[in-house]
Amino acid sequence: MCLRTSLYLSYIYYRKLFPKGDILTIGLLLGVLCYALYALYLHYESWQYALWSLPLGSFMYHNNRKDLSLLKVHSHYRAIIITEYIIENLPFLILMLLKKDFITAVAISLSFVLIGYLPQKNFTLKYPFSLADPFWHIAFRKYKLILGLPLVIALIIIGAVYQNPNLALFALALTAFIGCIPFFEREFKAHINVSAYRGKDYLLQQLKAGILNISFLFAPVFITYIICFHWQYTEVLPLYISVPTLGVLTKYAFWNNSLWQTFAFLAVSIGAIYIIPVIAIPYFCHLALQTIKRQQYAQHFH
Repeated sequence: MCLRTSLYLSYIYYRKLFPKGDILTIGLLLGVLCYALYALYLHYESWQYALWSLPLGSFMYHNNRKDLSLLKVHSHYRAIIITEYIIENLPFLILMLLKKDFITAVAISLSFVLIGYLPQKNFTLKYPFSLADPFWHIAFRKYKLILGLPLVIALIIIGAVYQNPNLALFALALTAFIGCIPFFEREFKAHINVSAYRGKDYLLQQLKAGILNISFLFAPVFITYIICFHWQYTEVLPLYISVPTLGVLTKYAFWNNSLWQTFAFLAVSIGAIYIIPVIAIPYFCHLALQTIKRQQYAQHFH
């Protein structure tokens, strides 16, 4: 009975990612998952530290889930949610076992057990972010993205201890992606309509706010990196900080479809080293401007 409930909860968790009956979306998500697992399998020694983000994701979900009070009615609710977290991350746990990394597999599994016993806590932190984009600020609080900072700082320190700058560079990339999560939220259309900034000016204002906010987010991570690695590979830092530009452009370019925004964002970010996907950025800029103008001018004529 407990296992059946855990499987059902896992289904609900993944069900949120795609519309019912959308075979194309399901296939794309499965393809992305299989590609990620295959890439991790081939480069496990270099990227195994990324697996420690799994407990962080489960913790954030656990701390924000709304059904915990209902589950507490069940006498074995902790076993149910612990099993759920293990099922949701089962493909990656199987990968660890295939690579015979039993210590990491056991440690991450135990972290799921610990998460299952943690109480939900709502806490408020004052963030120094620009309110020019209040929805970035709201999303940062909503998803408690601040919890990702200790992880990336720890990865940089581990990279310094084991003299592995690639791990530190991965931590910087992870920080950039954490800072882009708020760009997958949508402000109300009324906010766009009543803004004093029109068309291109509105887009530029959002870009400035995004770059400023992610610069604040990067500050403690950058300081840790400089302490551990001095000025090694610092020439790539502007690339990480420029990621929000892509987040803003894809948000407005794919305003009505956040899933396609995700694919476009990942395709350009991951494929940036091959230059060709970067060519799409001016096109995204054109689409973003068209979306903003269409919304503002349509309201104006009404």
